[in-house]
Amino acid sequence: MDDPKVLAVCGGPPARAEFLPFHRPSFGPEEEAEVVAALRSGWVTMGPRTHRLEAEFRDLLGAPHVLAVNSCIAALHLALIGLGVGPGDEVITTPLSFVTTANVLVHVGATPVFADVEPDTLNLDPAAVAARIDPRTKAIMPVHLYGHPCEMDGLEALARRHGLLLIEDAAHAIEAEYRGRPKGARADAAVFSLYATKNITAGEGGMPVTGRKELAERFALLRLHGMSR
Repeated sequence: MDDPKVLAVCGGPPARAEFLPFHRPSFGPEEEAEVVAALRSGWVTMGPRTHRLEAEFRDLLGAPHVLAVNSCIAALHLALIGLGVGPGDEVITTPLSFVTTANVLVHVGATPVFADVEPDTLNLDPAAVAARIDPRTKAIMPVHLYGHPCEMDGLEALARRHGLLLIEDAAHAIEAEYRGRPKGARADAAVFSLYATKNITAGEGGMPVTGRKELAERFALLRLHGMSR
């Protein structure tokens, strides 16, 4: 007989007969019709719907330059490469995030340096970041955890004072604002996620955002292996 005191992971009986999903996206007839229309159009990759998504995201964020890529991690990868972050560089970020925040730094050859978070917001603490800056520091990469904006005034001031890049991981923060300004407005680049569990989803997808025209052009070239059209 199953012992109800034993956890299911240890061989006991499961508490539920069916799997409990972490998140259930809400799709309806409108989304289904768009998928069918995309398949019938012959454009199943970069095309008119991609450009429409970018334009609508630009309007939503009030951001000058927005691109669509296949994931938020790809967007972050583009941002780091486009901004010249690489081997020998240190990037100060938060330990309280999904592992990809640190992994992508390792992918480009940089070293993640963790600074502590504020106890009330769980976001990166500017004072803790200041204590971690050294001659190898190249960038500060805050994460707006659960959509709650980081204290960007302090982080932006640190970046300016020390000549550092500021890259916002805004995966959770579509439509979040800080002092009336949308996320990404205060940084060299920001990235947003359209993953299945986010408040706006495409199943997968990421959006690198920047106010710098030359950086947006670099992102566009990197996105398509050097092809511009």
